Amino acid sequence: MLRILITNDDGIDALGIRRLTEALLTLEGAEIYVVAPQEEKSGVGHGVTFRSALEPQEHDFYGLPVKAWAINGNPADCVKAAYHLLFEDDQKPDIVFSGINVGTNLGRDIYYSGTCSGAREAVILGIPGIALSYDNWFDQDNYGEVVEMIQPLIQEFSEKAKKGELPQQVFWNVNIPHVPQNELKGIVPASLSLNHYEDKYNKEGAGYYLVREYPEVMPLAEPYDYDLLKHGYIAITPVHIDATDRDLLKQLDEWTFIKSWGKREG
Repeated sequence: MLRILITNDDGIDALGIRRLTEALLTLEGAEIYVVAPQEEKSGVGHGVTFRSALEPQEHDFYGLPVKAWAINGNPADCVKAAYHLLFEDDQKPDIVFSGINVGTNLGRDIYYSGTCSGAREAVILGIPGIALSYDNWFDQDNYGEVVEMIQPLIQEFSEKAKKGELPQQVFWNVNIPHVPQNELKGIVPASLSLNHYEDKYNKEGAGYYLVREYPEVMPLAEPYDYDLLKHGYIAITPVHIDATDRDLLKQLDEWTFIKSWGKREG
């Protein structure tokens, strides 16, 4: 048996989390739990709730054969609360899937994304985490053939989780193009595209709204997630949660303010 926890940042009633659940229900021997925000929490990053109480509420989930709860918190809260409050110590989830998000989470989006934080929180708790996002921001009610397209991907992630073959301290960021399945070019590894959009603010009334400007799609030259997605590939990026720059850490020994204090003890 494989125990699967599903969360998202678009809210428990979003179509994307239903599509993800439908895809995972096709896995043999899967026991599925859904724990998601009771309302949309897009862009909240890895925020967790400290100053108010979390109240998990059982939730009917489209009549599907899963156990579901809605939580008055963020995606990271959902995973953390599920781990500590809803599962017995000997019955923790084997893998966490977060999504399917409306719109992509590419490049530096991983730091703002509630979808990614759900997968990241799983890894912090010692559970493999996979974030899935779909490039349908301008066609939000249309999830096309996404269930069929992610089938081999969720199958392999699930099998590797069952065997303990997924690396620790890494969550997987998956972005899916909004194309028919017969136009999908493949599933490929990708680097984060950190500079593919520019943030600006537009004045409306008395306030300012954040907007993003994206470049025209250029010929595919680098294996970046944005470029690969826009050329019809599912892009998969392993994201390590230890962000320490090991090379720079070694160089710090030669910085003046550190040398002036001498070497550390021990």
